[in-house]
Amino acid sequence: MLRTMVFLIALSAVSTAQAEPDYSRVLDVETFSLENNGDTDRAVLVDNGDSGADLYIYRALEPAFDPAKPPKPALVKKNVAWSGGIWGSRPSLETSAKGSLLVKSENTGIGRDKWTQTLTVVYRNKEFIVAGLTRDAYDSLEPNASHSCDLNFLSGKGKKDGKAVEAKFPVKKLADWSDGDLPKECAF
Repeated sequence: MLRTMVFLIALSAVSTAQAEPDYSRVLDVETFSLENNGDTDRAVLVDNGDSGADLYIYRALEPAFDPAKPPKPALVKKNVAWSGGIWGSRPSLETSAKGSLLVKSENTGIGRDKWTQTLTVVYRNKEFIVAGLTRDAYDSLEPNASHSCDLNFLSGKGKKDGKAVEAKFPVKKLADWSDGDLPKECAF
């Protein structure tokens, strides 16, 4: 009996955490069409209260959904971006001209080591993948200590500090992405 209760409590906690974001902590929302086919997709970025932001992506929300059956996210990516508590350290979402989702994070408001980062997320073969990474960093007290990278993982091409490089970084699913695994061209 005790095992059953513990299992049900754990299952409830997991399903609640995965099913719906805490709407009181929403940082940004972007409505777009991942496949440029007219479907309405939505990305919701939520502060997780632990110096991170979680991403919820909902697919094909049109026609209007039934409020009695809230939509389930097609993807929940925990800690997709770093999130600080003040201006200059809050992540956001945008959509590129080609319909890709851009997950932006930054630290431009605290300390001397400043940085911005953009993950480009696309939907290919029924998977959310990280198609590109743009990262800039600078030391606010040492103007000559700046670096940048702009990598396209799909084409294998990019730039590091303005010079062309080959991006030999494997394409990763968004679910498997971690800032701890930055390609060497962007690890500065």
